[in-house]
Amino acid sequence: MPEELQEEEELTEDLLARLVDRREGVRETAAEALAASTGDEDWRPDDLILCDGIGKIIDLLSDRNPHVVRSALTILIAIASAGHEEELLSHGIIDGLEQVQDHRDPAIRKMAREALWLLTPDVEERMAPEPLEED
Repeated sequence: MPEELQEEEELTEDLLARLVDRREGVRETAAEALAASTGDEDWRPDDLILCDGIGKIIDLLSDRNPHVVRSALTILIAIASAGHEEELLSHGIIDGLEQVQDHRDPAIRKMAREALWLLTPDVEERMAPEPLEED
């Protein structure tokens, strides 16, 4: 494995380990670093997938820190946009996204809708309020 690729994998592993740290600031910094890396034109989700990071990122959707949740959503949207929807779906992402649909932060709600749109063809049915029954 070329040295640069090995360094990237080690960095990804280190950041993923920090996502489960009990200290909020450590989790936030690691999540933001991973989210920022998705903006790189050479970014690919392969290291995250190989390091079993998808589950850790989905778990961040329940973090109380909105910065962590937004970063997690950025990463998850990037993974879905890169064509790895099945990996996300197999890790139960839909349940995680449904939990944040009612989040107090409107940016998080919007990002959750975007992620659902990428992952499910019936997203409009999920997001539309149920009709009121008439007597």
